[in-house]
Amino acid sequence: MDEPKLLPHRIAGNLALDLANTFSFRGTACEVDHLAGIDDVQGWAAAAGLVDDGWSVPPTESRSFLATVHRLRIAVDVAGAAIADHAEPPADALATIRDIAAGSLARATLVGAPAHLSFTGTDRIIGPIAWAALDLLRGPELDRLKQCPSNDCQWLFIDRTKNGSRRWCEMATCGDKAKRRTRKAATSRG
Repeated sequence: MDEPKLLPHRIAGNLALDLANTFSFRGTACEVDHLAGIDDVQGWAAAAGLVDDGWSVPPTESRSFLATVHRLRIAVDVAGAAIADHAEPPADALATIRDIAAGSLARATLVGAPAHLSFTGTDRIIGPIAWAALDLLRGPELDRLKQCPSNDCQWLFIDRTKNGSRRWCEMATCGDKAKRRTRKAATSRG
């Protein structure tokens, strides 16, 4: 039996950004896609509280579902990186997010008072993520969207510090590595 992949920490402060952050060591020879397969997506979704442990995608839907998750992840990542860089997000990334959210909404029901969206099937995963992306894109925290500056990370996150000073995805990982590199460089010069 294969060892389960270690899931990345969900540090972004937004479900859609957490999806975008499911690559580790991005752009390096050590890059890991934590959602390469359907089992990975199901495990991540269970860890995120979107589905129960043991929930599974029907085999007939696996391929298209995985492709949709990957399209949504890329769209959120591309749009988020542009926004974090104070640039206009690409229209095709925004259209992908909109289209996936619209599709999940068309299949959802409104439940309760106050009403909330109830998703079924694979939309139990896709729907909340797409709507988290839309909520972020049209919400008040968009100006707090940042990207970790570490070249091998580049995870997206919402900086909720009072003074907007958060720089790293996590101080315990990228922040500490950057501090060690700075100390090493200072020591080698001195």
